[in-house]
Amino acid sequence: MSRLLLTAASKGLHWEISVFLKSDLSVVSESCYKRRMAESKADAESEAKAPDNDLVWTPDTSEFKATANRLEQLMKGMEVLLLDVEELRGHCSHQATELMRTAVALRQQQEELKEGYSDLSRDMQEITDSLEELFSTKSAFEAKEKQTQKLNRQF
Repeated sequence: MSRLLLTAASKGLHWEISVFLKSDLSVVSESCYKRRMAESKADAESEAKAPDNDLVWTPDTSEFKATANRLEQLMKGMEVLLLDVEELRGHCSHQATELMRTAVALRQQQEELKEGYSDLSRDMQEITDSLEELFSTKSAFEAKEKQTQKLNRQF
């Protein structure tokens, strides 16, 4: 059995997971491993057999190395993903700031346009009123002129 310590870090958080790799490549948590070891130790003490040094088992570590390599590659992949997430978060934050600035500028421009439209509407109304007054004055002047011509003919 081989012990493996997995670590991951993101945004100031740091996780450590201690696991044990068994010969059948299953992963066991540290607390479960300790409990099983205590049970097997108690069983071994109760049996109290004399050790047989003729039968020495040497574990095949190639499977452990392959699993450790896969886990290491997985951790590297996770680190790359975390870096990508941080980069995207920064990019999105920058874009959100730019969008807020643009929205504020557009609101200011909208207010300026409203004020300009209001001023132009008032000016247009004044021009229209002046034109109406001029046309009524013209009509009155033309009427007086006709009346004057009529009176001149009568004399």
